[in-house]
Amino acid sequence: REKEVERVVMISTGVGIGPCVGAIEKALSSPLSFPPITLIASFRNEEEVIFGDHLNELELEHSPDRLRWKPIITSRDGRLSSSEANLKSFLLDSQANDDGRDLGLSGTHYHLIGNGQMVNEFKAGLSKAGVPDDCVTLEMYFNHKATISDGVVDRIATFISKYASVNSNAIARG
Repeated sequence: REKEVERVVMISTGVGIGPCVGAIEKALSSPLSFPPITLIASFRNEEEVIFGDHLNELELEHSPDRLRWKPIITSRDGRLSSSEANLKSFLLDSQANDDGRDLGLSGTHYHLIGNGQMVNEFKAGLSKAGVPDDCVTLEMYFNHKATISDGVVDRIATFISKYASVNSNAIARG
């Protein structure tokens, strides 16, 4: 039996954050109930972070139960997918769960937006972990044909499999 989306996880690179902010604003202002949103936004350096103050204000206004966001600075932290420690630090810490288990990620819809390599690697990793294709939406702005790293795909798949219970019937098509 299918059920509603329970959480939305957005992962963006660079200017991909712009459409995410628009979608978040729309969701938060909707009179309808909208599932909690987690945004992980990747930037090369701190000078490139955009919408940070605005997202901080939205997060405070709407409590961490409705919106959580976290920037990753690749020049300092490395890519989100560069290690299990990064995946855990950014994705699990964003869920505010003490032990990293039972994150309620069955029922999660993933939206990947930005650099084609990141989008393709996360899409492949989520697929390999068993996340149904209709639970993942994509937007790519450049680097569409970049070679994906099998090691990165495996790291993402292993992480998702380890920390999320994925049920292929958990998400209703939106």
